[in-house]
Amino acid sequence: MVRKARDKNTFGTYYITQNANVDTDLFSGDEDRKKFLDILEKTKSKFDYKLYAYCLTNNNFYQLIIFDNGSDISKIMKSINISYSMYKKCDRKLFKDRYKSYLIKDYFELLEYTKKIHCHDNKWNSYCHYISDNKISNTLLDSDEILNTFKFKDFDPKKSYKDFLDDKLDFKDIVCDKNIIFCEDNKNCISCLKEANTFLQTILEKENISFENLIKNKSRRNSLVKYFRKNSLLTLKEIGALFGNLSESTICKIINK
Repeated sequence: MVRKARDKNTFGTYYITQNANVDTDLFSGDEDRKKFLDILEKTKSKFDYKLYAYCLTNNNFYQLIIFDNGSDISKIMKSINISYSMYKKCDRKLFKDRYKSYLIKDYFELLEYTKKIHCHDNKWNSYCHYISDNKISNTLLDSDEILNTFKFKDFDPKKSYKDFLDDKLDFKDIVCDKNIIFCEDNKNCISCLKEANTFLQTILEKENISFENLIKNKSRRNSLVKYFRKNSLLTLKEIGALFGNLSESTICKIINK
C-alpha cells in the first residue's frame, strides 16, 4: 500500500501523536518521561523548533504541538523517535507505526489543540506550565506564544487560559482573527521582525514614502498591517512594533476592519 504524503509547510505548526507498539509501554515510569523531555530539549536546540504543548501522561502514546520554524518536521520527529528508541533499548520495535501529524491551519485550531492536550492537570502534561508561576524550563516550552493570544484585550494570560480550558471564555473573546491562517503565502513567509523591517523598508523605497508619512497615511498603513498579518509569523505585538509601537488591541481592530 502506497503511503499518503504528509501535509507539510515550510513554516508549519503540527499536532502530533505517536503510539507504542502492541503490548509495549512507551513510558514505564517517571524516569522514562524525564528522559523524553530531555530529548525534546536537545532536539529543540538542534533544529530550533518551538514546542507549544506536550502530554506524556499515557504509558502507550505521547502528544506534541510543534512549530517547525523552518525545519523539516519529518527530520525533527525522526531525531526524537530514534533518540528515544536508543534509550529504551527494546528487543522489539518500540513504535507501532509512523507518527501521525495534523497541520494546524489557524489560531482557532491552535488553541483548540492545546485545549485537547491540556484537558487534564498532570505533572507530565504541559498544562501546569501554562497556569503556574513556576517555570518548568526556560528552554523547553514556548508557552508565551500561546499566552500572548490573550493579551490584546488586557486579560491576565494565565488566568484567562485556565478559564478558556474550563469553558469560561469563548473563542470570540480570545482570538483576534481566528479565520486568518498561518502565513498564507508559504513560499514568501516573513518569519521574524528583522525580516519584516527589511521588507517594510523595501516597500517604503519603492513607493518613495518616508516611514513618518506612512504612519500618517492610515489607509496605506492599515493595508500593510493586514498584509503582514497574513504573510508573516509575527505576533500582534511585533506587528505593532513594526508600525510605530501600536498596541495589540489597535492592531486587532485594524485587522478586523
